[in-house]
Amino acid sequence: MKKHVPFTVAGIAALACVGWLAARHAEHVMLEKSIDSFRQTLGPDTSFTYKKAWPGLLGRSVKFTALVFRQGQQSVTADDAEISKVSTTGDEARRIGHLVFHKFQFTDTSGNLRLDDLSLDGVTLPSKGDEKQGTPPQALEIKHVDARKLHGFIASMQSDFTASSLKVDDYGNDEASHLDAKDLRLATSVAPQRQITASAILLDGMDLAGLYKSYTTNAPYKPLDGVRDIQVDALSIEGTSPLLRVARLTSHATHTEALEKEVSAVQGLELWPAVPNLSFLPALGYDHFRGALVLNLTHDYKAGKLHIDTFSLEAPDMGRLTLDGDFSEASTLAMLSASAADMQVISMNLSYRDRGLIPKMIANFASTRGTTPQDYITSLRNSMAPEGSDPKAPLPQFASYLANPGNGPLTMTVHPPQPVPLMAIAATLSMLPTSPQLAQQLGLTLHAP
Repeated sequence: MKKHVPFTVAGIAALACVGWLAARHAEHVMLEKSIDSFRQTLGPDTSFTYKKAWPGLLGRSVKFTALVFRQGQQSVTADDAEISKVSTTGDEARRIGHLVFHKFQFTDTSGNLRLDDLSLDGVTLPSKGDEKQGTPPQALEIKHVDARKLHGFIASMQSDFTASSLKVDDYGNDEASHLDAKDLRLATSVAPQRQITASAILLDGMDLAGLYKSYTTNAPYKPLDGVRDIQVDALSIEGTSPLLRVARLTSHATHTEALEKEVSAVQGLELWPAVPNLSFLPALGYDHFRGALVLNLTHDYKAGKLHIDTFSLEAPDMGRLTLDGDFSEASTLAMLSASAADMQVISMNLSYRDRGLIPKMIANFASTRGTTPQDYITSLRNSMAPEGSDPKAPLPQFASYLANPGNGPLTMTVHPPQPVPLMAIAATLSMLPTSPQLAQQLGLTLHAP
């Protein structure tokens, strides 16, 4: 019996060797098949090379080193990559279940993007479509993106941007996407040089693919129906000196084809004199503006009207300004920028409660004219409310308020017969001392306590 043992062991070893060789051959065949399937997924106009390839666990994926994709002027490289669940037939054509990259880089004429690690799930690659076969073009779709240590360059803006991490869900045409980014920084090298940073940005419910298309092709961005949320933490914008800081910005909107309701808030808002129209701050004794902002509005698309329920700007050491009314259709961004001057005012109510700004302004105006604040106020009252004038008229009311700003809020109402640009209203107010009849043309009333 014992003399048969060596033959039995040798037979088992030979069988094991044959099995190992057969498994290796099958593995190699599956590997080549997987790579060939992946090449078909990329299409004939794409170059795909690598230094080494081997199967992943149970042959369900393919791993590569020194991976390189090239398509036109675009290229993708990675030190290491793993690709799994590639489909090339049926409705799932050009779909890849899972991709993982280490030391990833994307480059084209618009710039480049580098990441330490990149993981993508549910990727559908773009295609040009076939008019003859009635196949529509396919845009890029990604179910989930998880990236770490990003660094990119935008050629058109001559700008570098970085982020420590980025997560994206549901990226694709007309998809409500989710984005969560940490430790962002954007620096521009063209004049005026700017550095923008944020500790975190959260976007939910926006069509990020549509937003990217709008940015790259200048096509208008169309908001999706549904709910949209934005949150930005520790936002900072700097040039050669600080310009803006925000502790937290939040915005919640509900959009339909007929209207959009939006509520936004800016907490811990700081603005420096280098910001346009704020150069007067040092003359009033302020090193910069500190405050908070709340905006509650409704875009009525059918009526072509913007209704502001509440616009509130509050600075503890200056004052509180609130506004509501109806305006011609305008974007929220336009309302908070210089473009607001072109907004057509249908009706507007404004209230201002002073917390220290008015006395400083009066003291500054008096100083530049070589007089005292009290004498300056007296001269204003004499010019705005001469003897015999109607004390309820706008100018006498304004003069009364300047003399006692601490008594309560100054309120203003504007109801012009026809919509008037906001800038025209501001110009008309400056002309009231010489042309008080203009107040009636604007439907302007002022009330001081």
